[in-house]
Amino acid sequence: MKIIDKESNSGKIIRALGMGVGIAVALSNRRASYQISKLLIKEIFGLNKRPPNLASYFFRLRKQKLVEIKKDGKHHKIVLTENGREVFLRFNYEELKIENPKIWDRSFRVVVFDIPERRKSARDSLTEKMKELGFVRFNDSVWVYPYPCQEEIDFIANYWQIGKYVHFILARDITNRALLERAFHL
Repeated sequence: MKIIDKESNSGKIIRALGMGVGIAVALSNRRASYQISKLLIKEIFGLNKRPPNLASYFFRLRKQKLVEIKKDGKHHKIVLTENGREVFLRFNYEELKIENPKIWDRSFRVVVFDIPERRKSARDSLTEKMKELGFVRFNDSVWVYPYPCQEEIDFIANYWQIGKYVHFILARDITNRALLERAFHL
């Protein structure tokens, strides 16, 4: 599969769909859906001139199994597939942040990993990203965070292809709780 640049037209389409700009068309035929989708994308990205063969981007994305057309009653929606979602998230790896709720549920999220030495660069990248996100190191391969973050950790682990070595635990009771609460200003 060809690597997609986030600034390319295909990348812009994936970003728009990933950011929730759903492209829904109240028509029963796919050819018309593509035509209207072309106009929507042109408006979404404020393109001054119509890019040549914009419909071909949808066709290629669909052929690469990054987008699909789903029927919802009389409507057709162009949505990201799981692979398309991964491409979208990869675009946003550097900007990945964890949204913290205003009220803490009094549980800690514990990330435990045992990554082989041959995957040291992936392990180092995982720990660097967890530091950047505000995790606290509890032990060499044990990191703690007080807010929901499993989706983000799963994404990071899968991004570096070390998901089978990374485990997530939701802990209601934990030793040194007061120390952790101070570290997170809870």
